[in-house]
Amino acid sequence: MKAVAYYNYGGPEVMRLADLPVPEALPGHAVVKIGAASINPVDWKLRSGIMRLVMGRKFPRMMGADLAGIVHSINGESDLKPGDKIFGFAPPASPPGSLAEFCLLPIERLAPLPNGLNMEEAAALPCVGVTAFMSLITKGRLQPGQRVLVNGCTGGIGHVAVQIAKAYGAHVTGTCRTGSIPFAQQMGADVIVDYTKENILEAKEPFDLIVETSSAMSFLKARRIMKAKSAFLDPDLRMQNIPLGLGARHYYPIMADIRRPFLTELTRLVESGRLRPVVGWSVTLDEAIAAITEIERGKSVNGKTVFTP
Repeated sequence: MKAVAYYNYGGPEVMRLADLPVPEALPGHAVVKIGAASINPVDWKLRSGIMRLVMGRKFPRMMGADLAGIVHSINGESDLKPGDKIFGFAPPASPPGSLAEFCLLPIERLAPLPNGLNMEEAAALPCVGVTAFMSLITKGRLQPGQRVLVNGCTGGIGHVAVQIAKAYGAHVTGTCRTGSIPFAQQMGADVIVDYTKENILEAKEPFDLIVETSSAMSFLKARRIMKAKSAFLDPDLRMQNIPLGLGARHYYPIMADIRRPFLTELTRLVESGRLRPVVGWSVTLDEAIAAITEIERGKSVNGKTVFTP
């Protein structure tokens, strides 16, 4: 099978379009025939070697974690069976990855494809959707009427966070660049701040929750626009925030737990019409390495980039 793989840690130059064996279903796992897949910043951070002491040097490793497709084979008890359409998440710390024609992953990280989504849309959802949901609902305990800031509201996590916050009755302010304002409006943001013209840290009213997706705002500076009981939700785990947040009651690093229960919550929001992931760029596996390189070097995409076999 074709797969985007790497045989050493490093930058984009270590990726190869490889020909690898189709995996077999291990106990407690399923093999999925990929219909579409997507990546997240953690994928290239891991490829760079930041976790090499934990991950070791077992190569080749494949890129990608989010996926949608059809169950090819399954080894374990499940309500899923071969032929079922699913979406899910292949843990990126394990060698199998989703930028391939087939992918091996734990059964617990799969869920039935939400009604109303195609494969590309569903592949765009698992990581960003669970991350946004855990930020706002699990950790942030969002309440109707609260003021939410999504810093970077048109990217992968951001455009989903806006929709989830609105679904739970929040007043949402989002930041983005000038060209993305129409997209932010489509996602439902109540107030949009063009960061090229305004500084959100000068906002006149404080926020109850801040979701930092842009890798630009420090927790220290954000405190000037936070209320006494506000929460700063950091799915990006920006290194400068972590020391400042240690011991701080209002700083919450977000480590997404992408398993069936949270995927089911996303399905509920999708099927109720309150959430729809957006595919901003779709490319094939043959084009994947060039596309990933562009994204790593700063290419801006509204929504998610998705890859198809």
